[in-house]
Amino acid sequence: MAEKVTRDALLSFFIDSCYLLENYRKVEGILYEQIEKDELELENILNDYRENQSFEWLIPMLIFASRYYSQQKANNVALKYLIECECILENLETDNLLKGYIFAELGYIYETKGVFKEADFYYMSAASFGSDKKIPLLTTYALERLIYIILVSCHRKSIERFQTFTADYQNQDISDYLKYQIELLRLYLSENYEEIILNIEPVDETQENTLLMKKAICAHSLFQLNRSDEIEWDLNLLELVASQQSDVYCLIYHLTYHLVHDNDEQLYDYITKLSNNLKGKQQNGWLRFVYQFLSQSCEGKLNEVEGSEFQDSLNKLTQQVSYQEQRLKHRMQGIYHNYRQYYNGIHLIRNKRKYKVVSWKQLPISYRYEYTSKTVVGYFKLDHCFYSDFNTSLLKQVIEMIDEFIGESITFSVEKEGLWFYFKACCSEIKLKRKLNRLVERWYEKLGQSYFVTFCLPQSTTDSFEETIERVKSSFYGMILKSRSKLSYEVNFCQEKFTRYNFSVKIHQLLEKANHIGEFTLNYSPLYYRDGHQLFGIECHNILDDYSILNQLPVEEREEASPFLNIEKEIYLFKLGCDYLKDYDEKNSVKLSLFIKFSRQTLLNKCLCSRILTHLKEDGIDPNQVIISVNEDILFEQNVLIQKAIKRLREFGVNIALDEYGAGALTGSIRNLSIDYLRISSCFIQYLKSSKNCLSMMNSLINVCMSKDVKICCSEIENESSLHLIRDFGIDVVSGSYYQRKLVV
Repeated sequence: MAEKVTRDALLSFFIDSCYLLENYRKVEGILYEQIEKDELELENILNDYRENQSFEWLIPMLIFASRYYSQQKANNVALKYLIECECILENLETDNLLKGYIFAELGYIYETKGVFKEADFYYMSAASFGSDKKIPLLTTYALERLIYIILVSCHRKSIERFQTFTADYQNQDISDYLKYQIELLRLYLSENYEEIILNIEPVDETQENTLLMKKAICAHSLFQLNRSDEIEWDLNLLELVASQQSDVYCLIYHLTYHLVHDNDEQLYDYITKLSNNLKGKQQNGWLRFVYQFLSQSCEGKLNEVEGSEFQDSLNKLTQQVSYQEQRLKHRMQGIYHNYRQYYNGIHLIRNKRKYKVVSWKQLPISYRYEYTSKTVVGYFKLDHCFYSDFNTSLLKQVIEMIDEFIGESITFSVEKEGLWFYFKACCSEIKLKRKLNRLVERWYEKLGQSYFVTFCLPQSTTDSFEETIERVKSSFYGMILKSRSKLSYEVNFCQEKFTRYNFSVKIHQLLEKANHIGEFTLNYSPLYYRDGHQLFGIECHNILDDYSILNQLPVEEREEASPFLNIEKEIYLFKLGCDYLKDYDEKNSVKLSLFIKFSRQTLLNKCLCSRILTHLKEDGIDPNQVIISVNEDILFEQNVLIQKAIKRLREFGVNIALDEYGAGALTGSIRNLSIDYLRISSCFIQYLKSSKNCLSMMNSLINVCMSKDVKICCSEIENESSLHLIRDFGIDVVSGSYYQRKLVV
């Protein structure tokens, strides 16, 4: 994390991370128009959601209202809504991720009001929360604001506490620029001015805030060392800071400049003018900072009378600021207690709804935040979801069923067509395993549909989301790849590595390596429209010595891994073909089609459809550009799993071609086949030359294809006689050595 964390960036992070803010963007558009029309109506809207306990809408509304009123400088109203959010979270969930954002926002509002003591407290809470829950974005934001607040607040106790607090962050995963700021502040607060000048490091010009901090602190350090003549004043910066009197670095820089260049009378006039300006804006916190800063820097600059007046003003101002802070604190505490009493009294729904559903993007953060040594992770997938969508009503039924039977606080998330969930175990692993085995049997009784489920028990889960998920996937897909039974359901536990899934992963990695070093030879055969002049697409082939891949595996794994090599080879070839289409489109602005052949083994792989869709999305390929060709014996076999895969692929928009029609003994009617292309074999073309029956059969075939809107592709056109033979049949796509001699891809 090299860039400064802004308040808007922090909000975006929590919108993506917290399920309670999923509706924020919707609320933002609707509520803004409503507030602009009638601010009084806002409370009526909020009351409706309070009474209905619709917290997934109420909390985003309260946060939006707070941000809106802070922009309008109505900071007390903004505070009120944030405090209500805090009370809801305390009652709704004892430890919600959103608390960190609320702490940061409360710090920001108090900082804007100039109540630096409270701002210091909430920023410190946010930084600590971010550190404990491993949210570096929140930690970085809060620490940077703390550095700023510490300079302004003038509280020695806060400074000492901050020095102890930040010592823990020097070795943590925070930005280098922030570590630089912390070290610079440490030296400055300890009045180690000499070391600041001697050891100061250059700052990246793009880090404007850090650069300004460095210039301000270095200038004041040189002044304190009576080396003002060494200060290199930035005239552009002086013009800028003159208009920004509520920025601590700007004020330090500007005050130091006047301390260096003004005589007693000029300095007194400048201080008076600055004080009146800040008083007029009711910025007493900033005014106290100015007086505190000058009291430490002006010794010997003011005469005895002026110095006495200045010290009296500082004492009065300190008392006034303390009084205002205490008054505001008591008022906000009263609001907090009122909201807390209200939400305690209405018995929140939290006891009724034990589960929550988060997006796949939110799940890693939620998991890391809530992980304990007793966390159980599960992955559930209905059998039919390998070939169809997980519809909303069925998803809700499955979630409520799992929640009902497990009876713990569960977090769910949908990835593609599968359901992830995790919860905290409340018994030993032996009892837990027995309980889960009983539950999955009862799930089938309730659902009445076949499914697969994998559990990762506490001994196998870790605080690393990626590692745990990979372990579950390995176990789950290992179970899928070995599954050939017709059981109603299958369940396994992540207690050992499933070699079948690992074979797929290993072979895929070896294929990538072979392609990188040039051992995976690719051939792209061109396909043309019927006139033979315009390129229609390409067909992918590869040349690879299978033993060169298998020999890189341990001897004991080679035999079992061999069947997976062909599957992975075909899927990897498909990926490379998609990459080729993407590159060709970018260079020529032409969308080609991709012909690729899949074997029976590959079509039987339940993960095929999702993997194809993933590659299409990665390269931005229109599914209609892809034509998967299947041999006629496979299509006429009418295997249930293959038919499901083909149906699912066609639902995506992928085209299916019947390949090598006329070459096998199973050649028959295509009327009942779901295909988009029919590819005539070279054998059939040879028959056409010698048999009148074949000609009549060809005419009949063309009529059927036209009625079913199936396009005909004729491959291996080798000479003009073959071309003349098929020209009159209305072939849509052609290929062969005859065209390759005339055209170049």
